[in-house]
Amino acid sequence: MARIPPLDSNNEPAELKPVFDQLRATRGSVPGMYRALAHQPAILAAHRAYFHAALDAGILPRPFKEKIAWRVARLRGSEYSSASHRRYALKHGVDEAELAAMDRGDYSAMAPREAAALQFAEAMVREQGAVDDATYNLLQRHFTPPEIVEIAALVGIMELASALGAVFGLAPD
Repeated sequence: MARIPPLDSNNEPAELKPVFDQLRATRGSVPGMYRALAHQPAILAAHRAYFHAALDAGILPRPFKEKIAWRVARLRGSEYSSASHRRYALKHGVDEAELAAMDRGDYSAMAPREAAALQFAEAMVREQGAVDDATYNLLQRHFTPPEIVEIAALVGIMELASALGAVFGLAPD
């Protein structure tokens, strides 16, 4: 049971309509995380804006970013975020075999570019941001500075979302 009661869909304040409408457009519904964050509208809006910039928008393809999001959620042990991003990854064309390999930390069948990003994401999570030079240099061989910022920002927001899901006791949507 959620520790923070989610905002009821029948009682959505008008001030949250733009954020909730964007979520419905990009996610199909308003996930529980956002219904919990709605108790603090400014935090909800900021969280959503950051998440939108890191995952929904940007320059890297969405299926690629969903792989990163799902892997971070799995590394963090977040049932809430893992379930959500597994569903989104599949929706965006990632297949079950890829997810299973990623879950084992096996990136050998992936393009070197994707493998470098996933190794970087894994290092960010496991080393609490203290990524070693070899891992960063590998990432830098495959990505431009704007792409690296997007990847690192995505890992960061996924770590936050995973932590909030655990603290709030959110069940998968």
